[in-house]
Amino acid sequence: MLFRLSTYVLLSAFAIFAVWETFRPRRPLVAPVGRRWIHATLLAFAVNSPLSWIYPATAVVLASAVSTSRYGLLNRGLPFWLRFFIGFVLLDLLRYAQHRLYHAIPALWRIHRVHHSDPDCDWSTSLLFHPGELLLTQGTYLGVIALLAPPPSAVLCLELVTIALNIFEHANISIPSHFDAAIRRIFITPDVHHTHHSAAFSDQNTNFGTVFSFWDRLFGTYLPVPAAGYGNLRMGLPELVGHRGLNVLGMLALPFRKIASLSNS
Repeated sequence: MLFRLSTYVLLSAFAIFAVWETFRPRRPLVAPVGRRWIHATLLAFAVNSPLSWIYPATAVVLASAVSTSRYGLLNRGLPFWLRFFIGFVLLDLLRYAQHRLYHAIPALWRIHRVHHSDPDCDWSTSLLFHPGELLLTQGTYLGVIALLAPPPSAVLCLELVTIALNIFEHANISIPSHFDAAIRRIFITPDVHHTHHSAAFSDQNTNFGTVFSFWDRLFGTYLPVPAAGYGNLRMGLPELVGHRGLNVLGMLALPFRKIASLSNS
């Protein structure tokens, strides 16, 4: 069931935002689209696909297994709606904390910089994750689920929302400024997340949220506009300027390569 739901959400989000950015792009792309899409898709489905489908299913199964555990922090007689809300929000806070750590700890940054290696940002960037990052991120995620014991429906809902928003936030789509301003009060928008993908070090260490934007506001990491402005926004990593359009093997090997970093590492 989760596999089917995840597939429907993924394909629907892809269809919507790939078409949207084709006809109403936010900015011109600097790298060949075909090459980027091919290698991003190969990395996602040939390498990361088993992890991408197994882990979300495992998260829901684990939440079901601990739903009656006397050790679960949310199994304290709270009404279902409150357990659902707290579980959903805290798991999104965990995603924020994980993302921030990937930028703060050099060893984790070496893995995470695969995601930032893209010199552009569009729907395909949402597929660029090193398998090592997926293992670490989801392993911690499962541990917190076991500790919290959130309702399985909250975990399922967050997984599906994250799939859709992950593509939305990376998509190179043009949104009217007044709609963007309204959405970003609660959720991460493409302009907010594209700022995080800036080549400028000061921009990269902002806007870590996955679903909700208020975590960045609360913890002082929210940046409404990139330092250079949206019109002059450059993406990717300066130290990889000579490695644009990394192929699948290049992205898998990137964490282990000695490339002089100009930012986090």
